[in-house]
Amino acid sequence: MNSPRTLRSPRNAKSADKQRPFVNLFKVDFPDKPAKKIRLPKDMKELLKIATEVLELVRPAKQVFDADNNPITDISSIEPKSNLYISCAEPVHEDDDEPVYKSRLPRNYNAPGLIKLPPVKQPKAKPKREDAVQHQAIAASPYTVKENLRDSLLSLYASLTPEHKAQLNCAPALQKLMLDTKQYVVEDSLLSQFIGPTSVISGEELGKQTTQWMMDRLKGLKPEECRFVITGPSQSGKSTLLSIAASLFYQKLQLSNETSNYLIIPINWLLHQIFLDDIQKIYQLMVTTTLTALRGEHLELIPIMGALQQWLLSLVTIPAFPPLPPSVLHFDPFPKDVVIGIGRRIHDSWNNKEKLYNFLFETMNFPVALSHAFGFKNPVFVFDHFDSCGYVIEPTDRFAESGAPVNISELLCKVIDSCPFFVAAQDESEFFTIFTINEYKQLSTERMITAKGEHEIMISNPQITLSMDMCRGCPAYCAMYKRLCEMVKEANERAAVKSQFSRLRSVVDITRNEMVKQELLRVCLLLAAADTENLFDEEKMNRLSSMPELQIKLR
Repeated sequence: MNSPRTLRSPRNAKSADKQRPFVNLFKVDFPDKPAKKIRLPKDMKELLKIATEVLELVRPAKQVFDADNNPITDISSIEPKSNLYISCAEPVHEDDDEPVYKSRLPRNYNAPGLIKLPPVKQPKAKPKREDAVQHQAIAASPYTVKENLRDSLLSLYASLTPEHKAQLNCAPALQKLMLDTKQYVVEDSLLSQFIGPTSVISGEELGKQTTQWMMDRLKGLKPEECRFVITGPSQSGKSTLLSIAASLFYQKLQLSNETSNYLIIPINWLLHQIFLDDIQKIYQLMVTTTLTALRGEHLELIPIMGALQQWLLSLVTIPAFPPLPPSVLHFDPFPKDVVIGIGRRIHDSWNNKEKLYNFLFETMNFPVALSHAFGFKNPVFVFDHFDSCGYVIEPTDRFAESGAPVNISELLCKVIDSCPFFVAAQDESEFFTIFTINEYKQLSTERMITAKGEHEIMISNPQITLSMDMCRGCPAYCAMYKRLCEMVKEANERAAVKSQFSRLRSVVDITRNEMVKQELLRVCLLLAAADTENLFDEEKMNRLSSMPELQIKLR
């Protein structure tokens, strides 16, 4: 039996150390170097001391990490044959608020010229305004404050009964404001779709003649009989005639108190041709255009129009059929049952992979269905550049199981066949291949203007003579010809060096001559597109464009 003295002898202590496990030491900055193998000591302090000697560290070891870069603070948590990584950095204490890098300056050091200023008193936060939500809504609105005030006033006036309106002293003024606003909404919707004249002819004689010519075509016709197709050469004034026709048609509705029976739906298909393959964007286009027209005609619906538009757009984004918003549902009068039925058909066809045709038909027929729901007889479609919508949508992606592709132009022709319409073409040859409606009245921009021009434009080299007769009575061509005559007259009268034998040319004269040349080339190219007498052959056009300076005179 061993006595206590025997157990505490140096011989037994050495044998106990030999039984401790081995561990491998690495430098934390150089983990790829060979490890130093030592026996694990009894405490962390001794381990750090041995690591400093074995690894030949310049500074004393401070921390021990395992293979996962976790710090080790207890010696008993180290397993045999484990890899230990030694670091000389001081351990970071989370509770230590002092900066890692301390200043070497004395604590009471004051820099020369340093003045300690008193702390600035912070201003008290202003309390939130009670009408902050209303101001935020006004800021987020696409309409100006003046337009919002006008719309709120007219919305309140439109919601009154005829008895209440009769008791108002300002009823005539409000009625006039309402009619002017409705006319403005129609004009603005046309201009927002770029359906309007490229050249300003409204205040000139050409504009008066074009307007009178269109008034003669609308005279004596009922609204349902207004089914017009506008054709003509390229850039000859088809959009100009279309905008004039739509404006005159709406003024005719106002004079006959028929504005509550017809809804103007203007779309310029050339603007939206780029996303005709995106079904959702086509749906958004039809919804926003129809609701904008409905908002301008039914001013009492302005408070709920935003919620109604969000609900209609959510039909193609939410899998489940969304309920009608409470503000719309409880609005009186509102055809909620009919509108819910329209939304149900759109939502069901959107979520059926086999109903591509049904969804596109409901999309194109949306203006008709919504106008009937609100008591209109029919919408009036105003389409510009109709041949730009001749696009075939293949049944892919969401409607992969649908059978045949769908032609957008065929659907539109099917929808507008039972409604009044004003349709303008871009290219006649392509237009009549996709426009399948049989009953319509064709209007041509040619031979509309019968007035003779006062001047002729003469070019000496090459010899070309231009007159108003070459414009074939197209309002846009006549407007460009008159503008060209004015530019030639101004260039000749305001020339800085007027002698034709002088070689000197001022910068202003050169610039004016170049502007006249570019406008002349533009007019000649448009007139040459339908030139039957070969007045603008290829050789003359090449010589015109290659001449550095043209001698142009008015006769």
